[in-house]
Amino acid sequence: MKLLNKIASAANTVLMLAAAGAGVLMLAFGAYVLYDIRYTNQNAYISQDLLQYRPKVAAEEEGTETFAELRKINPDVVGWLELFDTHINYPLVQGRDDLEYLNKDIYGDSTLSGSIYLASENERDFSDRYNLIYGHHMDNGAMFGDIRNFLDKDYFDSHQEGLLQTENGTYLIKVFACAYADAYDNVIYNISKDADKKFPELREFLSEHAVQHREMPQELSDWMLIGLSTCTDVVTNGRIVLFVSAGPLSSEDAVKYMERSSGDVPTEGTHRLPLGYFTDSDHWALLNLLCVAETFLILLPVTAIRKKYRQISYSKKLAKKLEETDCKDSHENYENNDTEERRCSEENEEICKQLRRFTDRMHIGMIVECVLLIVSIVVFLMTEDLTKKMTLSDKWTGLMILIAAVSLLIDHLTFCYKGKLPNKEELTTQQKDDKVYS
Repeated sequence: MKLLNKIASAANTVLMLAAAGAGVLMLAFGAYVLYDIRYTNQNAYISQDLLQYRPKVAAEEEGTETFAELRKINPDVVGWLELFDTHINYPLVQGRDDLEYLNKDIYGDSTLSGSIYLASENERDFSDRYNLIYGHHMDNGAMFGDIRNFLDKDYFDSHQEGLLQTENGTYLIKVFACAYADAYDNVIYNISKDADKKFPELREFLSEHAVQHREMPQELSDWMLIGLSTCTDVVTNGRIVLFVSAGPLSSEDAVKYMERSSGDVPTEGTHRLPLGYFTDSDHWALLNLLCVAETFLILLPVTAIRKKYRQISYSKKLAKKLEETDCKDSHENYENNDTEERRCSEENEEICKQLRRFTDRMHIGMIVECVLLIVSIVVFLMTEDLTKKMTLSDKWTGLMILIAAVSLLIDHLTFCYKGKLPNKEELTTQQKDDKVYS
């Protein structure tokens, strides 16, 4: 029977540890997801270090290659797109297919916000009369998130122009329609080389489906047509497409329009990866994650959490009980001149002080352990990228072990009572049952 009890106890301990481990992993994964979402949204804005490479119109007058610096970062860069007074202010890239830059930024790093990219079926020099540009819808307005705003009439009427910069020149963009569409609408997503013949069909489509539109030209003349397509979170295949026309500008006019370029567009200070900001390593360390788990279990020991934190309430109750007993008995002991009882009372008073100091230490220890856990999680998230391959350790492992060791030391110094306790005869039956010290 005793053997069965031991087996059951061991099995229970294993299950509790497994549950604790699962809880820690879920906590770490949840923190990772929140962190990743935050930085995905934030990094979707144009970064200051990328914005400095935007082509200058003055360089076109001198006949120099304005996209040289951008193409050092990524040779797939084909232009720069901006809609005035919106968050849309990004370099344009073109991949081998329409999936390449769906979840990859201009630096080639994997990110859910992707890039703003020209359809792979279009010519990279924008020589086609109809061009299609894709971008993700971000809830914070980054990438093509602001396209949804064009469904509102006031916003549509107040945001009419922008610029498209290409290697062949700068084009003035004029917004003329915004419509809901399906990802399989051929009139929009089938790139036709004969846009002049396709334009009447598109005009008919927009007259039926456009939520907002201005008077549309009867023919394209010397303007090119561009569709800016983004997804909608309501329908799986749902899309919102902003249609603009683009006409060439002289260098003099281009300089004037560049002066309207948005200066208040939110930007991210520097390009950052969603995780592992302080390292460029191609892996993450398992030991570092285990150190985070250890720091968590020191603060919240699943199998002994009740015993650990009951010490706080028990110490308060016992100190209060001893104090009340001493106050009640001190007068009687003084009148009876009972030396032995006085000595016991003095001992209890000292024990009471020790218990109160112990309670204060536990409160301090609890705060310090919480801080160390937060530091451990933050350091892990900032130095490890869980999307990379796993390894046993890295250059940050020493720091993570140090944090876990300090947490363990703090726990030993603040939650282990080394003082005296009252004699067993002085404890009530309930106090004996509640005793947690060893």
